[in-house]
Amino acid sequence: MPKPSLAAGRVLLLALVAAAPANAWFTPGHAMVSRAAVARLPASVPAFFRDGAWAVGEASVDPDVMKHRDTPEARAAEEPEHYLDWEMLGGTPLPATRWDYIALLHERRISPRTIGTLPYAIEEYLERLTLAFAEHRRFPDDPYIAQRALMYAGYLAHYGGDMVQPLHTSIHHDGRALPDGSSPRTGIHQLVDGLLEKAPIDPAALTRDLPVRELTDPWAAVLAEMTASHALVDRVYELEPQLKEADATGTWAPSVVAFTEERFRATATFLASLFYTAWQRSAAIELPPWHQRQPEPKPGAVIILRPRQ
Repeated sequence: MPKPSLAAGRVLLLALVAAAPANAWFTPGHAMVSRAAVARLPASVPAFFRDGAWAVGEASVDPDVMKHRDTPEARAAEEPEHYLDWEMLGGTPLPATRWDYIALLHERRISPRTIGTLPYAIEEYLERLTLAFAEHRRFPDDPYIAQRALMYAGYLAHYGGDMVQPLHTSIHHDGRALPDGSSPRTGIHQLVDGLLEKAPIDPAALTRDLPVRELTDPWAAVLAEMTASHALVDRVYELEPQLKEADATGTWAPSVVAFTEERFRATATFLASLFYTAWQRSAAIELPPWHQRQPEPKPGAVIILRPRQ
């Protein structure tokens, strides 16, 4: 499909996402940094994936589209995947699995929809991508497996990008939280979300020497990234006057540009390392022997479905 058609589709996606709550980075920012991360992967990663940066960027938008208010069940399930209000745990370490985390929240009488589940979305999509890569190793010529890997990578890129936006790790996600824990909705979240798209940065220059590494302990790496992002919440609020000025006048303070460049590079580094980790770890995945692919029927062929015996 030619890029002009994709651009037209992006207009529709932006209109759809406008009906959803605030995102982490606007959709062009998610797509831009996802593609930058794919572009810096080493040659050991399969060519279909390195050549699929555009598709990964397109898929990185989908998790926000799924929060559309006209699909309430999808929205209810999707929304908590985009944030973690970390302060609500009072310093308690995060369990390593989603269900142990849910059990902890149950003990604390905290709703998962209130606090969020972001790190688990990252870990689970990392494993889904790992499995897709393992399938590719067994069936390297199967285009459907390749398509699935690119889609999973886009979803992983979205959640990973969300984590690197500091306001997605805090109860202070749109203004300093009120005494009852609610948000004053000051609009700062939207200002930060627009930085990757609006600030005068050079993505190619920022990622020219991007450090891509295998994450030996992915869960520890996810927690480390969230810790680093969360530590910047106060910095975001220090920049709030400059963010508002830039939004109103288009004049960008050097401090805001520097912050945007640092977050872009941090996001691209994190995403590229997640992608590379999935590929490296897929070599150790042993797929079950029953997992075989059937040749695609030729056009016009009659497909006979036999009842189970």
